[in-house]
Amino acid sequence: MAVDLCFKGTVDEALARHASRLGYRAIAVCGIDSFRDVGGLRLVPRFELARSSVDRYRKSRGLRVLLVRSRDDLKAYPKLAGSVDSVRILFDDLGEADKGFWRRVISLGAPVEVEFSELLQRIIDGSPVDYYYLLFRLYARGKVRIYMCSGAADASTLVHPTAMSALASVLGVPEALALKAVLKTPGELVPDAA
Repeated sequence: MAVDLCFKGTVDEALARHASRLGYRAIAVCGIDSFRDVGGLRLVPRFELARSSVDRYRKSRGLRVLLVRSRDDLKAYPKLAGSVDSVRILFDDLGEADKGFWRRVISLGAPVEVEFSELLQRIIDGSPVDYYYLLFRLYARGKVRIYMCSGAADASTLVHPTAMSALASVLGVPEALALKAVLKTPGELVPDAA
């Protein structure tokens, strides 16, 4: 059973049944502040945090994701360690990422979130995915940890976990590592979801 760490919509009984049929036991959702169950599906609070708001959520239970919009956000990470569970790099906001940026990503130790829907849309639109290729290459070499999540907003965009791992494999991640990024690492980040 899989855990999806980024669902952007509202969860009702119908969505919970659909997610369970796809093999999810839990999903992380923005906008809730406590764990709850809906139709047998465990909902995990997801907090998307700017660097300035991390202190308010330091003791919150759930998934705390630092949104990296600039190099300064990564520079501040050592002070935030233990206060966030993972990072999500917003490549469109970031602009150019030089070797120093990637060295900081490697030194983080925190997993980097990759959103399936965003990556797939970039491929469909013909937008560059160079940063993702580099991130996947670093992951395949054991330099960084990543996890993939759906980024779905409703039942029609919630994908089967193997679709996410297949996309990672197509982009150069060995199959075993792609499956780990979808099936193992998310569950490790939210052990309370089981």
